[in-house]
Amino acid sequence: MIRQRAISLKLDETDAAVTNFPGAAIVANLADRLGLLQDLDDFLPPKERARGLDNSAAVFDLMSIPLSGAECIEDLDQLRKDQGLERLLGRKVMPTSTAHDFLRRIRYDGLDGFARVRRRMLRRVAKSAGVTTATIDVDASLYTSTGRNARMSYKGERGYMPMLAFWEELGMIVHDDFRNGNASPGSDALPFFQETLAQLPGEVEAVRLRSDSAWYQVGVMDFCQDKGYGFCIGADQDEAVKQATMAIEEKNWQRIHLIADPADPEPYVREWASETVHTLNDSQHAYRLIVLRKERLQDDLFYGPYAYHAIITNMDLSLEEQIAWYRQRGQCENQIKELKWDFETRVLPSGDFFVNAVYLRIMTLAYNLFVALKTTLPEPYRKCRLKSLLFRLLGIPAVVTYHARRLYLKLPRGHPHLPAFRAAFA
Repeated sequence: MIRQRAISLKLDETDAAVTNFPGAAIVANLADRLGLLQDLDDFLPPKERARGLDNSAAVFDLMSIPLSGAECIEDLDQLRKDQGLERLLGRKVMPTSTAHDFLRRIRYDGLDGFARVRRRMLRRVAKSAGVTTATIDVDASLYTSTGRNARMSYKGERGYMPMLAFWEELGMIVHDDFRNGNASPGSDALPFFQETLAQLPGEVEAVRLRSDSAWYQVGVMDFCQDKGYGFCIGADQDEAVKQATMAIEEKNWQRIHLIADPADPEPYVREWASETVHTLNDSQHAYRLIVLRKERLQDDLFYGPYAYHAIITNMDLSLEEQIAWYRQRGQCENQIKELKWDFETRVLPSGDFFVNAVYLRIMTLAYNLFVALKTTLPEPYRKCRLKSLLFRLLGIPAVVTYHARRLYLKLPRGHPHLPAFRAAFA
């Protein structure tokens, strides 16, 4: 047997310009092809003095924090010491103090500019992919913070409660609204949805909406019905819904055959569904109410042998198709987790509300750029999360050299993921 023993060696240093983030070349070239860098310079507030970094360079450095594997804005000082990265970029990464100054400078006027940049990026990606349907998944999530402006949320923790809208067909973030922690997830739902629609390209022909029960609101549903948008929203278990559920006769319940969850510890729990017509107060429309019931593991004295859940929709898919389609919105929650944990937005950089709002919007640009990057890679890489691609592609140690007035990036010969790196770079 071969045993691992202590490693005996002598440490030495090299003058070679080695970088741990050769993926910067891939990311920068893709951002340029998508017009992102030029748009940042065109639409963000200009600097008062023409010196230092342009807006595109400053934002690229901030996006490089998660894309390089760094964790917070203070890690820019570490990236600044990367000699190979300095050669790749043709400049030094900005220091942490400059990054904070940049965020404070554009905190009021930068949000609209970033929205325009993101909107143009979405249009180019959608046009390239030929996507003309937009399924919008919306959800709010708590970002805990001890900042001076953070407020107590309904979860009993201080922080912020931004609302996020995702475009399922592209996997990208369409819109975000940075809110304080005391904001309800369902507050200003219709204005937020209307703002989200304004971010979509004019080529979009069909819009569909999915949400949890926070958006169980007459205004949202009637707006979708009047505009011809399909929707499927979780229904509140209010008195009207409970009465509609109890009115369903036993013979109208049918067993549904959806893909079983392999992680379900109780695969024998059975699920049924039925549907009825439901009209909300203050609405002139009647909608399709789908009620699901699942057998409890143990009969309950007060609630009976079943647990109930309902969704409301104006779509006409079959019962099983409608339920399966609605449950796909769970991907939205996974995307929020990815934004929090992979793109390190769990800890926001400031106690200032608007600085944090700008920073989160920059991270949404980084998230969308990463999603666009995966579409350029071979199929096995397209489902990878950021950490996996950092290990396989973006973070391969490499040497940056000059030869014959040309910049060279030298990767390890025979690296198993070198072909994918070449494909992304090309």
